[in-house]
Amino acid sequence: MTGLWQRWVDFTGRPMDTRPLALVRIFAALCVLVDLLRLAQLRLVTFLFTPYEQGGLSQVQDSSWRLDELLGPTVAGPVSYAVSLVCMALIALGVAVRPAIVIGVLAYAQLGHAYPPGDRAIDRVLRLTLLFLLFSQAHRRFALSNVLGWTKRLDTAPAWPADLIRSQLVMVYMAAGLSKIMQQPLWVAVTGTPVLYRIMTDPMAATLDPEAWEGAPWLFYAGGIGTIVLEVGAFVILTRLAPYWALLGLGMHLGIAMTMKLGMFSFGMMSLYPILLGAWICAGLDRLGRRGGRWAALGRATAEAPAPGR
Repeated sequence: MTGLWQRWVDFTGRPMDTRPLALVRIFAALCVLVDLLRLAQLRLVTFLFTPYEQGGLSQVQDSSWRLDELLGPTVAGPVSYAVSLVCMALIALGVAVRPAIVIGVLAYAQLGHAYPPGDRAIDRVLRLTLLFLLFSQAHRRFALSNVLGWTKRLDTAPAWPADLIRSQLVMVYMAAGLSKIMQQPLWVAVTGTPVLYRIMTDPMAATLDPEAWEGAPWLFYAGGIGTIVLEVGAFVILTRLAPYWALLGLGMHLGIAMTMKLGMFSFGMMSLYPILLGAWICAGLDRLGRRGGRWAALGRATAEAPAPGR
């Protein structure tokens, strides 16, 4: 038993480059930040997060919405929004990251309780991801606090937070794929109107013209089958083939982002992909660093060279 425990400790404590974790921290926080700013741009903050009785849109507030008892129903929502906004900015910048995650996740969750219809699965996925990062060293790389000397840069850290994010992605994608196929077996059919066609031409959620794409059912048959294969096959994330799976996942989410009106869903999911593409990303950043070093050395040599005629 001791040997098994030691192998588990060695596995979860194995070192990994901190850059993928830092990129997830930055991208996930930015997704939430931009999504919240979009609400402000549309001037919906007060309406969404104020109870119906006080002139808001939501008729049902979740019983876990507690700030209204402390601050009042008309103030709690905007305060939660403002706190979430500030905390997500701090997380992305890399300043006071751990306190910002704790406070920001709580405030962001309170927004979900204030307006339950607006709290989607992607919001919960990102909150859980931020909680994983709370116990990681994601704040020790690509952070303003490193530049200012408030925290020391750390190049490697235990890999277990990345393992949790991978496991989360496997569960999310496999659950989505299995749910699709159980609720609607026609996802993998090659006859009749393709399920994917109906989804991607829905005027309420998509941008494709149904008449323009009606003559290409084979494209939607292939897309539907490919979606199921990709999602049900998400266990590949736990293998060395994860980067190749991630490329297909990026293609799917970019397609969704360009053709569907689903808010930050695709960008939120893609914000977790640095974990899957970590080896490639780090190798690319290392190459850029070496190239930048050569250019810097060349610039210094040019500056130090004597001028002609001297």
